[in-house]
Amino acid sequence: MTPNDILLRHAPTIVKTLLQQTDRKYKRFLKFSNTSYNSEVGTSQYWKAVSGMEQTQLELDQLISELAAMDEYTRWSEKLHQDRYKFVEKYDIAMEKYKGKLVE
Repeated sequence: MTPNDILLRHAPTIVKTLLQQTDRKYKRFLKFSNTSYNSEVGTSQYWKAVSGMEQTQLELDQLISELAAMDEYTRWSEKLHQDRYKFVEKYDIAMEKYKGKLVE
């Protein structure tokens, strides 16, 4: 069994993990965004929130590019009708972000 076979066999698990992480990062981004809007500009809390938003955005972009690389190799987005990819319905926001990045 080659590494490529292993990757193809476990693609749904990898995609699920990436989607979970993307969903978590997006929720973290929203939390930082809320904090920055609620705090006064120029305060320490505001700048920490802005820094957190920037860091989380970079991490989101990296996860999206990893999803795209997996899609390029395994074509998982074409197989969403299969039962093994049923979990994707749960991560609608993450999929929206992924599809939005593909369009750009």
